[in-house]
Amino acid sequence: MKSLVFLLVLLGVFAGCSSSSVVSTPSEVVVQKVDKDDIRDVIQKEKMVAGLDAQPEATFSVIGEGIPPLDTVSPAQAKALAKRAAMADGYRQLASKLYGIQISAKDTVKDAMLKSTVIEARVHGLIKNASIIDQDFKDGLYRVEMELKLDKDKWQELFAY
Repeated sequence: MKSLVFLLVLLGVFAGCSSSSVVSTPSEVVVQKVDKDDIRDVIQKEKMVAGLDAQPEATFSVIGEGIPPLDTVSPAQAKALAKRAAMADGYRQLASKLYGIQISAKDTVKDAMLKSTVIEARVHGLIKNASIIDQDFKDGLYRVEMELKLDKDKWQELFAY
């Protein structure tokens, strides 16, 4: 109970009210309805108190890799397909950094012994405006370095959960 009263007093102080308007006596608690803007203000004030200023921009970098298929008609086609695979790998990595990975697993047990295990990973996301910083093709491996820059409001919206 004391921790709840302390939390309400702390919330009242950060929301701009005095501690006396939140708690009048130790046994009486006044609950105030708050919305998302109030919570954002509290979080922002906590960051200012702690001396943490939000970065104006977040940068996410990945290196995608791709190999050419063996059944191509020309070396140029092999290189183009390897580049496409490397870019797809880079986009997948960016999406997994931003949105996370969904893991599904299934085990089959028969006669108290593990018969089979299936693990599936999925990534769902939308990546826009990623740029290619560097690319090279050597020893049969195409590498693409990609970068995604998000402004402060966008990345706070993504990671506000």
